[in-house]
Amino acid sequence: MIISPGVWAASTQLGQILPYRDCSSGAPWTAFLTLTAAAIATGAGLLSWQQKGYVISRPKRAMTYVAAFSGLSFALALFLQGAATLLLSPCQH
Repeated sequence: MIISPGVWAASTQLGQILPYRDCSSGAPWTAFLTLTAAAIATGAGLLSWQQKGYVISRPKRAMTYVAAFSGLSFALALFLQGAATLLLSPCQH
């Protein structure tokens, strides 16, 4: 429940800084970082999904569902941010 939003927040903040580095070096660091963050968020969501079998009480099981779907929704947002960084040039002002 904490990993996916944290990775998304860090990626969003670095997404404001790294395009300047991308433009000067020519390497797509922003896209690499964003797609790596999407993979981490997906992993966190899938890890939460696997925990549903080990939880006995209904409120805790509901929280595993919330954590899993939250992780996957943050992963989708990160994937879309990564796709945008691949489509748009960082050097255009």
